[in-house]
Amino acid sequence: MNNATRPHRNLRDAWRWGCLGLLTLAIIGLLIVASHLIMQPGAAPPGPLPTGELLLATDTPTPTATPTSTPPPLPPTSIASEGIGIGDRVRVSGTGAAGLNLRATPGTAGARVTIAPEDGVFIVAGGPQEADGLIWWLLKDETNPEREGWGAANYLVETP
Repeated sequence: MNNATRPHRNLRDAWRWGCLGLLTLAIIGLLIVASHLIMQPGAAPPGPLPTGELLLATDTPTPTATPTSTPPPLPPTSIASEGIGIGDRVRVSGTGAAGLNLRATPGTAGARVTIAPEDGVFIVAGGPQEADGLIWWLLKDETNPEREGWGAANYLVETP
């Protein structure tokens, strides 16, 4: 080798060694920082942790209902009514195709004895009686007096 090429080679080698040294220092620095982070315990809380009130589930006695007697249903009561009266002719109205249920006794619990058709005409033979929040009249079929039953006044219209 001649002296003219030697300084270039030395510079090139110095540059390589310098870069290698810097790289080595960087790796060592990263390893030191990483080891400190791994070995460092977690930060402690600034003070004691708040504790809530301890609630315990306990059995509480369930109140038992005392049986009460149900009063018997009140019998139908007779009331004064304006408009319809005994002996009047009435016509079934407002039932549509269903007709009006005529019952054996006043009230919705009474057995259905027949169905009065819409626009059917009847003679009032008894009443009025109040049951189940309705006023009931005893009706007889004008053409067949044996056909009778109690009908609700809500579906009856006086007829001449």
